[in-house]
Amino acid sequence: MNFLSPRPGTPLAGRPLVGAREAIRWVALFRLALPSVILRLAGGREVTLGDLQAMGMTAGINALIVGNYLTTLGRSPQEDLAMLRDLRMPVGALTKVF
Repeated sequence: MNFLSPRPGTPLAGRPLVGAREAIRWVALFRLALPSVILRLAGGREVTLGDLQAMGMTAGINALIVGNYLTTLGRSPQEDLAMLRDLRMPVGALTKVF
């Protein structure tokens, strides 16, 4: 799941951010509707969820895209790993690293 992070000069530059609690409700809704899929939390999560990223994980996310994104900087992998450790969530890779 990506959350919009409006960029100057783009067609969606003036759009407001989704609120953190609304984003978490969407995560939970997608988890209920799609119980067997892998829901990855990716771009925009730092801006949209802020300090509530852990709540997003417990609402139904079971994968993260870590590091930087195409147009924005993400959190460090160490911060994400610390969050997952605090939540006692297992860490694994979905694909091979080449």
